Amino acid sequence: MSGKTDTLSGLMQALMPYPGRSNHVLRALVSCTAVVIISQSLQVPLLALSLITVFFVTQTNVVVTKLTGLFFILGSTAAIAVSLLILKITWDVPFLRIMAAFSVFFASVFLMRTSRIGVIFFVVAIVAIYTQSLVDSTPDADLLVRGILWVWVAVNYPIAVTLLVNTLLMPAEPHKQLMAAIDRQLALVIRQLDPAAANARRTDDANRAGSDAQSLYRLLRYAAMRDTTGEFNDNNPLALVTMVCELRAASCQLPEYLTGEHNVTSARRLQEALRHVQAMAHGGQPLTTATDAPADSEYPPLNLMWRILHAAPQQQDSSGAKADSRQAAAAAPFLIDDAFSNPRYVIFALKTLLSAVLCYLFYTATDWAGIHTIMLSCLIVAQPGLGNTQRKIILRFTGAAIGSLLALIAIVFITPHVDSLFGLLGIVLPILAISSWISAGPERISYAGIQIMFTFSLAVLESFGPVVNLTEVRDRLVGIILGIAVAGIVHATISPEREGEIMLSRLAKLIDSLKNWLHSPAEHQQGRTPAFMALTECEDLAARVALEPSWRSAEGTHDALLQKGHEILNIVKNMLIETDKLAFSMGKVAADPSSEIRQQAMAIVSQYERNLALIQRILSGDADPVAGDDVVYPPLAPALPAPFRESALALEESQRHFFDLAIDRGAAV
Repeated sequence: MSGKTDTLSGLMQALMPYPGRSNHVLRALVSCTAVVIISQSLQVPLLALSLITVFFVTQTNVVVTKLTGLFFILGSTAAIAVSLLILKITWDVPFLRIMAAFSVFFASVFLMRTSRIGVIFFVVAIVAIYTQSLVDSTPDADLLVRGILWVWVAVNYPIAVTLLVNTLLMPAEPHKQLMAAIDRQLALVIRQLDPAAANARRTDDANRAGSDAQSLYRLLRYAAMRDTTGEFNDNNPLALVTMVCELRAASCQLPEYLTGEHNVTSARRLQEALRHVQAMAHGGQPLTTATDAPADSEYPPLNLMWRILHAAPQQQDSSGAKADSRQAAAAAPFLIDDAFSNPRYVIFALKTLLSAVLCYLFYTATDWAGIHTIMLSCLIVAQPGLGNTQRKIILRFTGAAIGSLLALIAIVFITPHVDSLFGLLGIVLPILAISSWISAGPERISYAGIQIMFTFSLAVLESFGPVVNLTEVRDRLVGIILGIAVAGIVHATISPEREGEIMLSRLAKLIDSLKNWLHSPAEHQQGRTPAFMALTECEDLAARVALEPSWRSAEGTHDALLQKGHEILNIVKNMLIETDKLAFSMGKVAADPSSEIRQQAMAIVSQYERNLALIQRILSGDADPVAGDDVVYPPLAPALPAPFRESALALEESQRHFFDLAIDRGAAV
């Protein structure tokens, strides 16, 4: 019951509005309206293809929209050229034509995984497999060539319309989005510093802080790409973003209740200082410190926030921080480093090809022209990682079912009473708006919105008059179901690409970074934000791993750990939080006048570091606690400061939990 409740809660959260979502929907809706009017007025075929192009090209800001549009133009042009060339050479030899088309499909799927511009090859693969269904249903060469050229028109003119809307009419500038995001996160930090905001501090966590940091750095990259004059880099936005991310990471560790007159005064003064930073960021002014830091409070995160704030002006003015944001990295190579050395990419392409071939054989053997979507489904649901593939299958089926139901309702009850273009828009625009709202959401639901729109448009908008043949709606849904079933079985049974190993590897790297926090305050402060961002990435991985089929039996302790991915993730998250608190406490212990207490604390910390090193080796698969590795938990002397002992006990408890889990799983295998 709780699982269903969590799923429903997550779905409702994904459908909630967020800053920029309404603008995204409005831009997509305006572009789609223009495309529907143009295609219906000029009778441009393949309107559903035009609308899905608008959905794909409309992105969060103008930079990503332009890049996506350019890639789609290049991909569609290359795909049409290759398809026409194959048909010209192999028209009289069907077997050679099929072999050439599937060879192009295989190469495109491989490059889709291994190249930096995979979206281009995705389009090439889609068109290469789609033209085969056209050949089988259109034996006349002239009509076939015209149909293929209309595909190019149906893809590229909507891109021009979308770029016009997004660039000239309603541009979403990444610089403005970045400054708005900075303002929101500073406002969140200011609110958490309010002594009365206990609930906000209680519900905040490291995962949210990591997600907020990811969004800021992503917007910073887009803003730097958009900048052509260098003015954006003059105020060194990297220093501002780094400061806000560090403040955000520190704020998530504030205690639930802020008590004590000095502590409350320090928090309120910090609120005023951050409001001053907000005002300077709004005006594009260099950072300055409005107030001096008070004496240290009882709360280390609060003291860290003061240090971050006072170090920001020096970081902004330093020569090292003045590096041009646009020159952050050298030009990336065309292919990823392990494109040919890692067999998983070739295996992925072969599995996708196999599922497409099986579907093509079924399609031609049954002579069922209406299920041509069967082959497209094999490519669309093929994703890196088995969990990703399973999620795409669920979203494609759910979206197709909802879109088909809406199309049936519209065809049976509404379209018979519509006799004008504006009446048609009255039917279509609400569906497009709902689909766009869903597609503008998080990745775990976004494709369902695209599929709802595409399935509905295929049924309602493919002809230039009333739709009377309901079998087309049925056939397309059957094609989608058969395609995702074949693809799902192939990807799940033939060398399944599980991501649990990747998640354990990243958790091991995260644990490895924690070891240095306990004896190096500098590494602790600098490593907090990257660690929280890494934790967020692991959370995303765990969500995908949870969708992977679990029927395969585990072999060995390390494989057994994969089956407890979520539990291990929660343990590592607790270790991250408690190590963070213990590192804060070490700052006070280091200032203790008693050398004996300092020595005791260092000995305790050293043992915890050794335990973390062992945990890192277990997660990496290099150690097995069942094989005789001894785990030592140091005694905590009563003379140690209470915050240190509390943090140490909490860290010890999380370490015990991990080792108990590892030993239990190893013994059960």
